[in-house]
Amino acid sequence: MKKMVKSLITLSVVFILIASVFAVNVSAAGTVISLNKRSLKVGETVTVTFKFNAGEAMYAISSILNYDASILEYISGASSGGAGQLKIVESPSGQSSVSYSISFKALKSGSSVVSASNVSFSGLNEDKALSGASVSISVTDATQSANADLKSLSLSDGILSPAFSPSVTTYNVTVKNSVTLCKIYATTADSAATMTVQGSQKLQIGKNTRSVTVTAPSGAQKTYTINITRNETDDEVIEENPAGSLNVTIENATFVLVSDISAIELFNGFEIGQVEYNGQQIQVAQSKIGEFSLYYLKSAEGEKVEPYTYNEELKTFEKIKYYKQGTKTYIFSDIPSDLSLPSNYYATNVRIGGMDVKGYSDNNSNITDFYYLYCFSGEEFEFYRYDSRDDILQRYPELTASEKAEIEPPVKETGFLARYKSLSGNSKLIVLAAGLLIISILALSVILIIQLIRRSKVKKPETKADEEDFDVITIE
Repeated sequence: MKKMVKSLITLSVVFILIASVFAVNVSAAGTVISLNKRSLKVGETVTVTFKFNAGEAMYAISSILNYDASILEYISGASSGGAGQLKIVESPSGQSSVSYSISFKALKSGSSVVSASNVSFSGLNEDKALSGASVSISVTDATQSANADLKSLSLSDGILSPAFSPSVTTYNVTVKNSVTLCKIYATTADSAATMTVQGSQKLQIGKNTRSVTVTAPSGAQKTYTINITRNETDDEVIEENPAGSLNVTIENATFVLVSDISAIELFNGFEIGQVEYNGQQIQVAQSKIGEFSLYYLKSAEGEKVEPYTYNEELKTFEKIKYYKQGTKTYIFSDIPSDLSLPSNYYATNVRIGGMDVKGYSDNNSNITDFYYLYCFSGEEFEFYRYDSRDDILQRYPELTASEKAEIEPPVKETGFLARYKSLSGNSKLIVLAAGLLIISILALSVILIIQLIRRSKVKKPETKADEEDFDVITIE
């Protein structure tokens, strides 16, 4: 009996140790940056934690940390540096993951990107590199006015169209050919706000662009744009498209199709190509692998040029949604109608780059900060995972879409199995270990009961009373 109890206790301890070992959360190799607060007010401090995960023993590590010294002031935590760049040089004693906390103080309103780059470490046999990371910190000055409006705006020649209003930021003006100089007169609504004027006072024949940028004391900004057209003569107006063949109507608004895009900075992976539209040859941005083309349109009143896709069958233009991250541009798209995602992914709206785009979430994941987007990044359409907390978009080849015709209808699982599959990896290991432990206890209990039953059935020694039940026979 004592031996069985000892065996039961030993077995329980072994399974608990196994469960604890497999429940350790091992992070993927790379750098993770976390903040104790994302938005600051002037004068507040923030702690930025850089966690370097190597997945193996580290005996030396170094990294360059960058930040905007005009927005943030370095306080402590780095090995050396300052004025916008810090350096971490440490000697871990064999840990596979190390963290270092850097403190900053907010100096003025604005936004600063804090990043880790050139991350490397020394392992047992060689030096290796780790991927970097970045995060954005915003600073506001609540004590200062955020009023970035103009109180008045006028020109030395010409009349603004529409009439000036502090809430209207784009205006058009037409002047005669004899007007070669145009000055801007403006005053700010907040006397403490500052103002800068861009563009030349000298007017060229055709379109000229001037702008006024107002910066509020809090750091908020607003830009007013004035498009000035100088006529070729004192009574003739330059027509953008005399024949009108490149005018496009979208939702009752008139746009002009840009035929020459040589001055436009194209997205990565695109180059200038020629297509025919409405009987005219125009330039478009074509992806180098031939996936699709981008047409550039501008409003009939303004100068802002935006990229569109063109549906030749429906003869319609659709404005694209895109997101810039570093030198790359990601064009968002819907999954083709003949493809489908696994059943555990569901469609949702994702807020990225100040706009709402269609994305997907995984209902089997406990992490709610990640979304999945279908994008074209200059090479091919792929799935990307968007970290909404750190505002980072990364390629995610693990997620693929399949042809709908080949997909079997998903079987909806219920009960314990469905709940088990919805758990995280560590939780599944703990449940599995607990189940094995319970099974082991039940098995030992059954063995113990069987042993007790067998002992109770052993034949007792015969007594004198038992002997009297038989005849006594004597043999000579």
